[in-house]
Amino acid sequence: MNVDEKVAKEDVDLCDVQQHAQLQELRERADKVASVLKVLSHSERLMVVCQLIEGEKGVPDLLQTSCLNQSALSQHLKVLRDNELVQVRKQSQKVFYSLKNKQVEQLVQSLYQIYCV
Repeated sequence: MNVDEKVAKEDVDLCDVQQHAQLQELRERADKVASVLKVLSHSERLMVVCQLIEGEKGVPDLLQTSCLNQSALSQHLKVLRDNELVQVRKQSQKVFYSLKNKQVEQLVQSLYQIYCV
């Protein structure tokens, strides 16, 4: 193998490594998005997140626009918390929820614009 062939082979190997790294990063991002979409795939959780786009809400506020009882709503809120889509703030006996990150807010706003307007 001459010098030019060795250099060409090294370039191909480096390209393969870079492509593999890019694909791995893309796969990790896709897995994260799929995880978020899986959590939001339940209509009641999606409704809660839609309400939280407007800002922080207490449990009574969330119950007013839901067909769920408090126990069922709490279970859905736990799923949202466990998946880090919402955050909790406690003020004495009251519990308030808000969205934890802007990406979820942007995603839900996009879905709203596509399907609800």
